[in-house]
Amino acid sequence: MSEISFMKSRCKFLLMATAMCAVLFAASPVFALDIVLATPVEIQGIDVQQINWEYQPHELIYEPLFHLDPATNSFVPALASAWKLTENNELIFTVPRDGRKFSNGKPLTPEAVKASFERYLKISPYADDMAAVESIRIEGDDVIFKCNSSPVPAMVSMSTGYGGIVDVAEAEEKGDEAVKSGIATFGPFKVGEWVQGSHLRLIPNETFSTFNTLVQNKGAVKIDSVTVRFIPDNFTRVSELLAGDVDIIYDVPSERVEALKNDPNIGLHTKLQTGADILYIQPEAKGLTDIKVRLAVLRSIDRAELVAAMSGIAEPRYGILSPTMIGFSKEFEDEAAKNYSYDPAEAARLLDEAGYVPGSDGIRAKGDEKLDFTFLVPFDQPTLKTMAPVVQSQLKKVGINLNIREFEDQYVKQTARDRKNEISMRHYSWPDGDMLTWLAHTDSGYYSYSDVDKLIEAGRVSSDPEVRSKAYTIAERSIMEKGIMVPLISNIEYAAYKKSLKNIVITSLFIFLNDAVRE
Repeated sequence: MSEISFMKSRCKFLLMATAMCAVLFAASPVFALDIVLATPVEIQGIDVQQINWEYQPHELIYEPLFHLDPATNSFVPALASAWKLTENNELIFTVPRDGRKFSNGKPLTPEAVKASFERYLKISPYADDMAAVESIRIEGDDVIFKCNSSPVPAMVSMSTGYGGIVDVAEAEEKGDEAVKSGIATFGPFKVGEWVQGSHLRLIPNETFSTFNTLVQNKGAVKIDSVTVRFIPDNFTRVSELLAGDVDIIYDVPSERVEALKNDPNIGLHTKLQTGADILYIQPEAKGLTDIKVRLAVLRSIDRAELVAAMSGIAEPRYGILSPTMIGFSKEFEDEAAKNYSYDPAEAARLLDEAGYVPGSDGIRAKGDEKLDFTFLVPFDQPTLKTMAPVVQSQLKKVGINLNIREFEDQYVKQTARDRKNEISMRHYSWPDGDMLTWLAHTDSGYYSYSDVDKLIEAGRVSSDPEVRSKAYTIAERSIMEKGIMVPLISNIEYAAYKKSLKNIVITSLFIFLNDAVRE
């Protein structure tokens, strides 16, 4: 079976992901000297093997083994010059010994790639994504991953920033903690400086070369630097773009999309979120132990109103997975829309049955126990911040009070993983249904249900797309029936850029500045 046929049969999400790829090429302008990007969220660290989420800057300092090619809807070489999947589940990547070097000047070799993935399997919080990898060996220039089950989750992970290569020798010399914020990497750029709370300055890796067919320039980038500024405020981020101080911004707020569309100097790249915005409900929290209360929360959410709050730049989501993800089931989405749609009368009935009656202030209580909860909202996730007061208002109508408390996304996630939250918001994005592992499996920390674990694991070990989709669908159904997670919307996501910046490539998974020039 060829690589392309394998990926076409098992990774149907590629058709959607690659259809939303923007490629802008100019004739013969002058090379840009500096590019400025603005993101709402600051990175956790440079060492992608020690962080809980990777972000746009990691896409610039790491080159994975292969990339997604929009022309063929399959994976193509990137760091590796060639790759193939054998019938006995061996993933083989050819890594030429051609003089390429890490950001610290040490040579990039097949042995270094092997060591990097072995370290990933030991220390990464997402090592389970590559649980199918049984062993890694070197034969000449080939790095061979022997898999004991479906390699699909591993392949998806390898094609993202998490598949980037680090210099393990440096990590061993300095210690993991020391290199978390400054490990040697291999990619088109390397870190020049990181001023926490302000910006990350990236400079070219002079020895970089790639086999990536998505770009014309296969060698070192021809720009001086990329400055990534961390700007959580929506208004400021857009204003900086319009003022000319920023070239590219991520997470364009929904209320500014139309204005930017009408600006002749601004271009927009759009895609449907490979995931959803959700509510986490902690079933161990006081007042939420009764499943009827949790289901009442679910039936109190008016997704049409949430989409309106997002200026229509979103789709209502009833199931946990989105249409751009492997494993998505349209049948289950329709089922969930029928069973868990907005129904305040049903929410009131459930709360009545649970013994909670409205007080003089309209908030329901049972004895001294009021339905009054802390609502954790990430202030650096624009869509969640926009929807939070709408969710608060919707639940108040049925007698549930939410006290909004805004914190950094990282803090909100960790609080939920520690099960110290009551109700919190989460934005997630990942192209594979295996994301359920990190949303609801016991290993994620958020919840612990053996039936959900078994279903998620069944989807993980299979290469059959129908088997995977069925397992993930049943897992979604079980999660929803427990009332522990409330899907809200899937965003229509925008990145905005100056049209004077040419030859950039933006896909659903990566941004490439290898050919970037300014007119």
